[in-house]
Amino acid sequence: MSARAGLTRERLISAALAIVDRDGLDALSMRRLGAELGVDPMAAYRHIPNKEALLDGVVEAVISQVDLTIDPEMSWQEQVRQMMRAYLAALLAHPNALPLIAERPWKTPGSLLVLEHALQVITGAGASLHDALIAVNAVGFFTSGLAVAAGARSRDPYAENDQVKDLMSLPADRFPAIHEVIRTGQAVRGYDKVIDFAVEAIITQVGQTIRH
Repeated sequence: MSARAGLTRERLISAALAIVDRDGLDALSMRRLGAELGVDPMAAYRHIPNKEALLDGVVEAVISQVDLTIDPEMSWQEQVRQMMRAYLAALLAHPNALPLIAERPWKTPGSLLVLEHALQVITGAGASLHDALIAVNAVGFFTSGLAVAAGARSRDPYAENDQVKDLMSLPADRFPAIHEVIRTGQAVRGYDKVIDFAVEAIITQVGQTIRH
């Protein structure tokens, strides 16, 4: 069987994500995709009509990796916590695709399954669809932004001596709180506490709307 005969949308999207992971978003094109699979680029158009659809497919390929195998017997709050962590993990596994995920709306059924699942969990707890949608958007926007920040910052800045020196060189009379953070070792390490704080704030807000 020829490479062209074996083409499917799934195979093309998988190859597109591999290109993005390896070489970045700017490297992705229909021509490059054809070369990656050893086929005439025109053959890809039978399954993916244009570059926009290809980018939507890359978004879907990343989002579909969110692990939704969450125990439905857990509280809705814990399910939301786990979904957020699963979403962040999927994003961080593909740092080169992060700008696309953060900027591009989800359009395909494969990517919208995550949204559907989250909405069902929160409305199942008693929230209105309107409040659930706001909560899911808040979680999604925060997590995407956190992933972009984490992807751009490969190391903990407070663990780098130069960064600490720069902060401590600030005038103590104008930046007393920052000096105290560094002096007492209270700098936030990693992102777990940031995630927990944001999720708890959103969950608390949704809980209040359910009670009312």
